[in-house]
Amino acid sequence: MISSNQRTIMFRLSLFIILLAPFQLSAQNTIAAVIKNNRKSLYYPQSVARFYRQNGYKLAWIAQDTIKTHVWEAMMLLDCVEQYGLIQADYHPKQLQYDTLHCLIEQQRPYEEKATYDIMLTDAIIRFMNNLHYGKLNPVYTRLKIDKGSLFKAEKELLNAINSKDFSTIIDNVQPKSKQYSNIQNHMHLLVGLRSGDCYIIPETLIRKMAINMERLRWRNTTGKQVHLTLEVRRGLVINFKDTYKYDVALEEALYNENQLSKSTLKTIRSLRIPLE
Repeated sequence: MISSNQRTIMFRLSLFIILLAPFQLSAQNTIAAVIKNNRKSLYYPQSVARFYRQNGYKLAWIAQDTIKTHVWEAMMLLDCVEQYGLIQADYHPKQLQYDTLHCLIEQQRPYEEKATYDIMLTDAIIRFMNNLHYGKLNPVYTRLKIDKGSLFKAEKELLNAINSKDFSTIIDNVQPKSKQYSNIQNHMHLLVGLRSGDCYIIPETLIRKMAINMERLRWRNTTGKQVHLTLEVRRGLVINFKDTYKYDVALEEALYNENQLSKSTLKTIRSLRIPLE
């Protein structure tokens, strides 16, 4: 038998669910609409849509100060992309401002504004993860191919990271595991992250050459093809090799100036199949 007190609790719970349903539906419709309206501005619109569908169409980052999210960790990762051989211009820097984020968290702002920031941050982190895993200009796994769906699903890994207590580690783990890659990555972190803060003068040419070889190793990791490296790091020492195929200049230009390159130039660069060692 159900007691009177239990009936009262069940009634209140049912009433709460009924009252909450319109808000949930409105929030779901808002997020779906913002994704649709910003589709051309998103790097991975299909991946972003899948993420929010799997997330129950909830905001992933923007919440009151009393609610714990990984938003600050995500923003700090985007601040440090150069340590991974990437550039900040690729991750919505104009939209993802700290002042705007503080305003959205600390003040009452329209839900659509919060959803727009939330979605842009999700898109930026998904691109960051795909760039770490596949590389930015993978000749086999293009952005469109990845966005349609592939073996590695950044949106799924991101959801796992958001629901974990070790957000940054999960993001880091999408990178190649090879010794060659780890050696360059660790040295890049040392040069860009630590030594630059101690006023060391780090040659930009060295940083860029490390970045393009990290890019090649990401290609090798995902395509299974061998690559011709022009730089390695062994026991903390940088070793340069001859650019036999003369690809360094073109690849560097594409990595650092993608938005300024014509589609035909990018197509030509991507069509340069990975030369065998």
